[in-house]
Amino acid sequence: MLRTLIKKDLTAVLSTITIDRKRGKKRNPLVIVAFAILFVLIFISLGSAFFSYSLILGDVIGPDNWLYMALVGMMGLILALFGSVFSSYNTLFKPKDNALLLAMPIPTGKLLAARMVSVYLMSLLFVLIGTLPGYIYSWIERAVSPTAIVLQIISLLFLALLVTALSCVLGWLVALVAGLFPNKTATTVIASLGFLTVYYIFFFRIQTAFQNIDPEATGRGIASYAYPMYKMGLGATGDVVSFLIFAAICVAVFAVVYIIIARSFIKIVTKTEKQHTKTYVEKRAHQSSASSALLRKEFRHLLGSATYMLNCALGCVMMPALAVFVLIKSGTVRDFIGLMSADPAMGGIMKYLPLLLAAAGCFSASLNDLTAPSITLESKTLWLLKSLPVDTMEIFESKKRLHEILTIIPVVILHAALCYACGLSLKDSVMSGLMPVVFVMFISVLGLVVNLKLPNLGWTNEAAAVKRSGSVFLTMFGSWAVLIVLAAVYALLLYKTIAPELFLQILIGIFLVLTIILNMWLRKRGTRVFADL
Repeated sequence: MLRTLIKKDLTAVLSTITIDRKRGKKRNPLVIVAFAILFVLIFISLGSAFFSYSLILGDVIGPDNWLYMALVGMMGLILALFGSVFSSYNTLFKPKDNALLLAMPIPTGKLLAARMVSVYLMSLLFVLIGTLPGYIYSWIERAVSPTAIVLQIISLLFLALLVTALSCVLGWLVALVAGLFPNKTATTVIASLGFLTVYYIFFFRIQTAFQNIDPEATGRGIASYAYPMYKMGLGATGDVVSFLIFAAICVAVFAVVYIIIARSFIKIVTKTEKQHTKTYVEKRAHQSSASSALLRKEFRHLLGSATYMLNCALGCVMMPALAVFVLIKSGTVRDFIGLMSADPAMGGIMKYLPLLLAAAGCFSASLNDLTAPSITLESKTLWLLKSLPVDTMEIFESKKRLHEILTIIPVVILHAALCYACGLSLKDSVMSGLMPVVFVMFISVLGLVVNLKLPNLGWTNEAAAVKRSGSVFLTMFGSWAVLIVLAAVYALLLYKTIAPELFLQILIGIFLVLTIILNMWLRKRGTRVFADL
């Protein structure tokens, strides 16, 4: 029974990539391989970042002592905790097939265990990304005994178990208080943004912290206040007894968490969240066009889903916050620009500043990908949307307008702050600002096209529809790939023959043409694809 439940959850996760939901058939093996290659590239890039942190830490305290091993493990723990905490609540308590599974003669303990396995696998993935690069550096830099290597690898499995327990506790606490606040979506978004703020502050400052670390004080602090990580560090150096103590602690913590959650599992998954009634106030109804009504529907859907907002509209918060930071540090930025301009070797780079700011705006704009899962999220009400007496293109336009409204405004604010801080002229500011705006329009239509070709209408919870959506993955990282390729082509081949101003104009033209072509596809072919869903 437990094996079947685990297989069901893993199949649901992998089906976005392996199954064509439109035809109900397995995808072409080449497409599956392409997805696998993209995932590997992403993991390699993240692992490279943590490898660089390990280099700094190894230079300060050495890569062969218990403190280094403990700190590397803590990096993996923090990354995994933040990476899995946002999905643990939905995975444990709010999957789409809750009612069906609870109606079956399935022991609740096995149902909970299967869902905790899903959380464990996600935690293990992040632990490997955050900790394994540090271990690899120690293997390269110092002669490590075979026993230590084996214990290090096994310790990652137990560390993921500890992360799973902590993530499940946080998800359980969220479930206990769910419905107690008037606006659950707003509360979830605010709490998640608070977590993200702490997360980014930690990883932006980790390099400085490692460079200024006091090994003795840090070692005493870990031994006193993070005893499991202390034992993990000792175990990773080859101390078998310390490793066994660390493993026992992880298993014991997980077992206690499982028992506590199991006792209230049925009560949580079956409880009706507190309903907050509103007093009826008579209002005059105003007639509006179909396009306005569809746009309001898209806004209500977004504002009613914390998962959708946090995963697809994070740029709406990040870009204005970054703009404020840039304005506060504008004096420092101008001083840096002045030093660069005064340096004969670097002064020539300043003529590329409008192009660089345009690229920064494009990468920032790609934080929003509202259209990429927009068709997938309609799975429950797709029949209703298709039955509306409106042209299909109006439905597409409402989804594109939502993305453009919520992305163009923040990216323009950010770009204006960057241009002011860098002292860019009005002409260069306007020209470089056109590029991110055009790029936003391109991303809005690209997300729709990809989602129409890769719909996942069989998702069991909204987190799967957004976080593990092939269309979201391809839209975001595909747009990054396009930008990186164009930048590489210019930097390696064209920078001597084409002025940066002209290249910027060429880029604007390219993305305008691509946007027009994709819109034509939506009008001619996309409407038929939507009708066949």
